[in-house]
Amino acid sequence: MSHEQVSIHIMGRQFNIGTPPEEKATLLQAVELLNQKIDAIKQNGRIVETDKIAIMAALNVVHDLLKMSLKDDLAIGEFERKINGMVEVCDKALSRLSN
Repeated sequence: MSHEQVSIHIMGRQFNIGTPPEEKATLLQAVELLNQKIDAIKQNGRIVETDKIAIMAALNVVHDLLKMSLKDDLAIGEFERKINGMVEVCDKALSRLSN
């Protein structure tokens, strides 16, 4: 698998990251999202230390990810319940037909 070197900027610092070409767009989106979180924390003004800003931004991104995962799990659970309900209705209808 070939990797492409991509130059990114986070908190004013440049990093060169190796990534498969097909994942470059996703990497750039991740950098943009992280920079947005960092900017929001900086604008709040309560945290001024660079390492703390980076940690808080990372926590915010992971928290958002976990919230989305939990929503997906809840949606899957609801979907499974609906399918099980439909299966029960079909079973009842079929049992009436076979009697």
